[in-house]
Amino acid sequence: MARVGWKALSAGFARLFSPDRTNPESASRDAFQILAMVRQGPNRLLLQALSRDAGWALTLSETLPSIDTAGPNDVPAVVIYDYELSPCHWREIVSVLTKRSPRPYVILLSPNADANLWDELQRVGGSDILRTPANEDSILWAVKRAWRLWSNQRHIRSHFSHPL
Repeated sequence: MARVGWKALSAGFARLFSPDRTNPESASRDAFQILAMVRQGPNRLLLQALSRDAGWALTLSETLPSIDTAGPNDVPAVVIYDYELSPCHWREIVSVLTKRSPRPYVILLSPNADANLWDELQRVGGSDILRTPANEDSILWAVKRAWRLWSNQRHIRSHFSHPL
């Protein structure tokens, strides 16, 4: 088994987490899309304001658009889903979203964020929970984290899809 030195390992991480791929503000509008299925109210207004300031390509909806027929470039990088839109059916909606490729990073907005909800979200393929009412810092942190993970997923997928 080959040993990898610390410098080589840290250089690999530096490439994966380089600023141009980890920061949604530096991404082009075409590359970084957010779909927010959020009901009317303060969370929706906050998302609109943040996306305007950060330059995110934000699509707001209260229903699931036809993602099943969308091409790979039409799948949003991040989906923010309001638990209160469909307390009975959120699992099915998150499950449908996470079966796309590339897989979007799904953030669930919920008034409670207990261990049971977290486990259930992970089980259906979701990624993160934000307690509502959300604040600016928590949304920015979650979206930046989602962008980093989503772009790394795309980078790794493209790296391994090229023939040697």
